[in-house]
Amino acid sequence: MKDQADRLRKLMRGKTNDKKGEPGKDYAKVLAITSGKGGVGKTNFAINLGISLRRLGYSVLIFDADIGLANIEIIAGTSIKYTIADLFVNNKDIYEIIGEGPEGIKIISGGSGFNELSMMNDENICKLLKEIEKLESSMDFIIIDTGAGVSNIVLDFIMTADEVIVITTPDPTSLMDSYTVIKALTINGYKGKLNVVTNIVNNGIEAMGIYNKLNRASNNFLNIELNFLGYLEKSNIVTNAVKNQQPFLLSNPSSTISKRINIMASSFVDPCNLNAIKQESSFTQKLKNLFFGRGVS
Repeated sequence: MKDQADRLRKLMRGKTNDKKGEPGKDYAKVLAITSGKGGVGKTNFAINLGISLRRLGYSVLIFDADIGLANIEIIAGTSIKYTIADLFVNNKDIYEIIGEGPEGIKIISGGSGFNELSMMNDENICKLLKEIEKLESSMDFIIIDTGAGVSNIVLDFIMTADEVIVITTPDPTSLMDSYTVIKALTINGYKGKLNVVTNIVNNGIEAMGIYNKLNRASNNFLNIELNFLGYLEKSNIVTNAVKNQQPFLLSNPSSTISKRINIMASSFVDPCNLNAIKQESSFTQKLKNLFFGRGVS
């Protein structure tokens, strides 16, 4: 495993890509995928979005930030030897805990079976920031699959993202909880783009109705405009993909639902969007500003 980590480290440090510009001059675009409640398909969306971006020619890292309750390996259909806990408990470096996902995406597992609050103390947060910083100039996209809800650690990860994707469903509680997340971000001063994906819907009409309700409430009470990124229908393709532990972009690449994911992925690399790929400020620098502002040292 040590040899593999050394090879990965050299590969990522020496990686060149015309899209990236000069080394050290820019940073990965960070997308945070979140929801007000669990069970809305957040992790499934993150994996398939990552695969789609990878197929467009971009390097992708998915960081499962649902620390202690991660299930990304199951949905991705891969086995990852180490988790984020190994950074702290076994003194591994970031290259050693990165796992290989479908189509060459990279995955950092949040692990399971340990207590998030005790694990993510000030010392470990600082170490995590230092380790993630090693990757930022070598990746095109970092996708953060956050935990559900509005805990401090969830909000911190979301607040540092360049764009947020809120996953919601027709369930009224999901809609209300999504609004709670958006409200928390707004109150805390989030300035990035807030995207909405409506999942497990019957059709486009229902999807737009859900988005319109959420956007209207955000307009009226928070004075912000949400972006409708797209929707995914209720489908046996997704259900079977989860059961078979194979992302639906792999099992059914020509399906309507796969095409919808591809359209959403392409919106993040639109050449007309000057901020579509690289950012001038670092994800870890933003996290440091948040943590240090609270007295983390």
